[in-house]
Amino acid sequence: MDKQKILIVDDSEINRALLADILEDQYEVVEADNGAAAVALLSQHRMDFSLLLLDIMMPEMDGFEVLSYINRYHWNDTFAVIMISADDSPANIRRAYDLGALPGRNLK
Repeated sequence: MDKQKILIVDDSEINRALLADILEDQYEVVEADNGAAAVALLSQHRMDFSLLLLDIMMPEMDGFEVLSYINRYHWNDTFAVIMISADDSPANIRRAYDLGALPGRNLK
């Protein structure tokens, strides 16, 4: 049986490596180092993914911009999104919920 595919989007290579190490036995892990790279990947392969682990604070395109883009085109109808960030402020948690994401745990 094929493993489900997860996309990890974080500008921190250490965080991506940590998550990939935890998940790679049970899932096929794909990584993107910023939001723009994630959108480019999802625009061509979104049906391949079951889950997106998405950092909030990134260069080029932050996690909220990525999530807004995903919502605009209804890509989140095919996969779940969990936000991961060191910034666990109530405002960011509320914004992530409002955009349809599930909260993740603080990694930084």
